[in-house]
Amino acid sequence: MAVGLSLSAVSGLAEPTSADLRPWVPVVDSSRDAGVVTVYFENDYFGGNDRHYTNGLKVVWLSADRTGWEQDGWRQRFAEGLPMVNRSEDQKNIGVAFGQAMYTPQNTRATIPDPNDRPYAGWSYLELAFVSKTPFVADTLAFQVGVVGRHSYAQDTQRVVHEWLNSTRPNGWEYQLHDEIGLNVVFERRWRHYGRTLGDTFGVDLIPHLGLSLGNVQTYANAGGTARFGVNLPSDFGVELVRGSSVGAGPMDNFDPRVASDRDWSLFFFAGADGRVVGRDIFLDGNTFRDSPSVDKEYFVSDLSLGVGLIAGRWQLTFTQVRRTKEFKSQPKPYNDFGSVTISRAI
Repeated sequence: MAVGLSLSAVSGLAEPTSADLRPWVPVVDSSRDAGVVTVYFENDYFGGNDRHYTNGLKVVWLSADRTGWEQDGWRQRFAEGLPMVNRSEDQKNIGVAFGQAMYTPQNTRATIPDPNDRPYAGWSYLELAFVSKTPFVADTLAFQVGVVGRHSYAQDTQRVVHEWLNSTRPNGWEYQLHDEIGLNVVFERRWRHYGRTLGDTFGVDLIPHLGLSLGNVQTYANAGGTARFGVNLPSDFGVELVRGSSVGAGPMDNFDPRVASDRDWSLFFFAGADGRVVGRDIFLDGNTFRDSPSVDKEYFVSDLSLGVGLIAGRWQLTFTQVRRTKEFKSQPKPYNDFGSVTISRAI
């Protein structure tokens, strides 16, 4: 005679199997078909000044899911040979971007710039990025190639914009860094941890990150994180500033309001921090192979940010206010402020 009763005999339910105990993972369907186009615009105008990191622009196209990379020939072999972005179970995305950044000293009226202030410099580049992600972790490996110097055309961009705004003409671009081909390889890993959800509407999450950039333009290691809360929080890996790993935020599952069938809007707020240990920054250290203007850089730089995001249908708009600590030793103020605007559309 049996002396014990099984769970199924008592409750009338089948005993749980190992499959029943696996973590819940959202069903992914329409989110895999959604690519994203994103425009980043950063400017120190939002900080009430016109100096140092004065403007950044980046336009990115991020593909829909390309499981197995969906390439052929040498392109397939190249993608499959990349480290960190080839976990077989992950979504795969390819990003293509164009960007331009410009840097100026504090006094742009001077014909001969102060040698103790940040040099004039511009950087225009193309970027190819490979993204591999699950609902909980995303890896991005990006390759940047471009030009620093006169043929970045940053000086032309700034002078045209200042003419449009009837602003003071920057006079010292003749002393900018010399032309130099720039190459960067950037890797970043981001995690998404869920804090809590109330009524399937209000959400909180935490998105830590680690990164590394190697190249003659920028070499650094960075770490930080972002905390978000809001209504109908998007299921992505957060809002980024312009850097090598910023390739747009694509929806990760069908609960994202940009692709969901039962919600099409979101309002959320976020705060973030990022710290960098800087090995090389051409915009401060000067040209690699030629004498050029330069200043002594700070080896540790951090960003603190606050922002707000709005989603309406397939459109997303965010604004981030950033405070960046001192980047070079002779910098007169201990920080610089700038704003970052992103507008994107799931396609």
